[in-house]
Amino acid sequence: AVPPQQQIEIGADGTISIRSLGESPQVMAQVDRIKLVKPDLKTMEKGPDGLIHTKSGQPAANAVEEMTSVLALSRQFELHVKMMKTAEEDDQSMARVLQLG
Repeated sequence: AVPPQQQIEIGADGTISIRSLGESPQVMAQVDRIKLVKPDLKTMEKGPDGLIHTKSGQPAANAVEEMTSVLALSRQFELHVKMMKTAEEDDQSMARVLQLG
């Protein structure tokens, strides 16, 4: 959530910056970044709904590649969670050993 702001700016690189209420003009906080893309304009057209679509009607993203990427990220996340759990268990074991000594 974006806090109440006095000013909001979107830079050429997609950076979103705000100046919170009551802050001096020099204090701008970067809150996020918009992903900017530059598609091949020859393959794009404006549809009757006012939105930009590919002329072929196919989505710009490859569903198989995206699904594979999601699965890989999910596996990495599970691995990191498992590593953190193991580290926590090791920490608890060391604490018990130190209490005995």
